[in-house]
Amino acid sequence: MISFIRISLFYIIATVTAFATTTPFQSGIEAYQNAEYKTAKAQFVDALELDETAAARHNLGLAHFQLNAPAEAVWQLERAQLLEPFNAGYRYKLEAVRQELGLFAGSAKWYTLASAALPTKTWLILATVSFWLLLAVLILPRLSDTKVSIGLKTLRVISIAALILSIPSLWINQRLLQTGTIITDQATSLHAAPASAAPQSGTARPGERARILDQYKHFYEIETEGQATGWISKDAFRPLAN
Repeated sequence: MISFIRISLFYIIATVTAFATTTPFQSGIEAYQNAEYKTAKAQFVDALELDETAAARHNLGLAHFQLNAPAEAVWQLERAQLLEPFNAGYRYKLEAVRQELGLFAGSAKWYTLASAALPTKTWLILATVSFWLLLAVLILPRLSDTKVSIGLKTLRVISIAALILSIPSLWINQRLLQTGTIITDQATSLHAAPASAAPQSGTARPGERARILDQYKHFYEIETEGQATGWISKDAFRPLAN
């Protein structure tokens, strides 16, 4: 009898502990598997408030897609890919949703993936250290009037190579953070000036990528991947850096 009570107590404690440690992310997965997409969406949003992860962004994107919000799904998947650029699964899902919207899939360029190998801050540190190291190995031998050793020549080559890698990567990453997604459910008008009453200058499609050219008050000036340029309300466009 005592053994039975102990075993029962063990299972009760284990169940309570498991329930208490269930995270919003896990709850979101369970809700999604049960086709409770609104609940899954809410749980993944809660998970992102605790910690932004590529997996939570990816799952939230899929929940939005199931809730007939494909443009929002595109942004979430774009953000997931930004956080984990080498995840082929995320890239495949993003391309599939974009195709559903009639947009060109467009696989990522090799140099974009290469630039995403390290965070922007790391590239910046690498570029800074490489610059000062190169400057040192060029100037110090002249100041001391000594022959350049093999070690200094090696450092010079390494510094130059690091600069060649880091500077373009910083530029690519900066450009990427200046892009975003049209998040409206329908095609939206671009305007010739930052005002809703301004003449139409083009059209942006749901889920379409665009690059930010300028911003003024409640408007962004953008250039879409379809080469349309104009001003759009910030409610209809979300930067990838958000």
